[in-house]
Amino acid sequence: MIGDLEGPLAVVDEHGRLQTIDRRWSFEWGVGVGDRWRVAHETAGTRRQRINDAPVYETRLRISGGDVVARAAVANDGVSRALVVEFENVSSDALAVALVGRAIDGEVSAASDSVSLDGRLWIHPERQAGGVVATSGARDPWPEIQDGPDADPVSVRGSEVAAGLVMALPHRQSVKFQVVVEGRALARTASPAEIASGWSAVTTDALSVDVADVDLGTAWRRILGDLVVQAGSDDPASAAEAAPILDIAGLAREADRARAAVVTAAEAGLLTGVPAVAALRALLSRDLRVERVSGIDQLADLLVSRATGSLDIETVILLARVLEGSDPKAAADACRLAASLDPKRRWQPVTPVAKAAERVLRTLVDDSCVGTSVGVDSIVGTAGDTAEAGGVRIDLLPEAPSEWFGRPVDVRGFGTLWGRVSFSVRWHGHRPALLWERTGGPDRVELRCLGLDPRWSSFERHGEALLAEPPRAPGK
Repeated sequence: MIGDLEGPLAVVDEHGRLQTIDRRWSFEWGVGVGDRWRVAHETAGTRRQRINDAPVYETRLRISGGDVVARAAVANDGVSRALVVEFENVSSDALAVALVGRAIDGEVSAASDSVSLDGRLWIHPERQAGGVVATSGARDPWPEIQDGPDADPVSVRGSEVAAGLVMALPHRQSVKFQVVVEGRALARTASPAEIASGWSAVTTDALSVDVADVDLGTAWRRILGDLVVQAGSDDPASAAEAAPILDIAGLAREADRARAAVVTAAEAGLLTGVPAVAALRALLSRDLRVERVSGIDQLADLLVSRATGSLDIETVILLARVLEGSDPKAAADACRLAASLDPKRRWQPVTPVAKAAERVLRTLVDDSCVGTSVGVDSIVGTAGDTAEAGGVRIDLLPEAPSEWFGRPVDVRGFGTLWGRVSFSVRWHGHRPALLWERTGGPDRVELRCLGLDPRWSSFERHGEALLAEPPRAPGK
């Protein structure tokens, strides 16, 4: 998935072929070497990867002299929004590349300097193309590209239309195309690599994870960008799932973009069942993880009634906790509702990005308020720091993988339901030393580290402790 702060725009398949989220447009590419053309999605051996862990991708196609690289990203200057496709020839041969756009039901006009769709600029190359094709219906543009088209303008209309631009690409050169989605062509076409670098500024202050599992750390960095894109989704349920995770990551401003869409959809009565639960959790997260008012008291009744049959105990307990200060009667009603729900029902995200984030975050911290010894009465009242000892807990490294033993762990800025937590693990022989700090949230919160030392706990906001030797310590 690639997109920007306005949300997802397109998906990139394993061959570098692009399709917009609404499925109206798709784009594919090929490479001509000598008198032979290779269409990327019909060729084995393409390799797709991210650029700087951002929602920006490159796909490499191997040819005899090296690689041709196709990169794709979304650019937005506040006025116009465009899909940027760049080709780079890193082979030793001079060659040609072709970008083909396909659309449903329209009129396409192609010339060497631009392609228009229904009278609007659609594809804009940074320099004039050497060949132009346009087809409609069942006609495939690739045979015409292989025949060596000239640059004369051509127009077609049909239920399915396609247009292609062919560009010479010398050794070590690159060329960019804009696909204009909104507005006009961007005044300056940033490269996908520049766009990927820009994403680092969005996530620079987010939750950082440095653990022995390189794949987990990489997954988290990639998830961050995807969550920021998902927060702008036109689907309010998808946006709602992104919001609490962005709060955990310390990206509350991005989460608020998602919540704005959630509130609009909730007020319009568009959220029912699981999406209504997701909306509740998105709003509650602002109160509990960010410690800012969400306005949940104005929407609680509506969302709870719409979520009937999908509600879980944890969501309702958290609702009771937030309502306790502003509406004690509503909080009591929520407590009674929580007590009537099936304790086995747990909230589960639906979108792939949120599912992936849950897997990563649950490895690091468990701040769930529903457990074998945690009940409704011990959660409600924490705003006044009156929770009973042991009632509210944060578990650090709840199930630490044995592969992490003997190796450092650093987690910075994890936004729990009970304050923001940072912690590190260092090793003294076979014994782990835990250093921690918790800011915000209620005072009376128990910290544990079950994955390393099940017997240790602390109610201190910060400190350090030398834990017992784990039963599976390194070298044992």
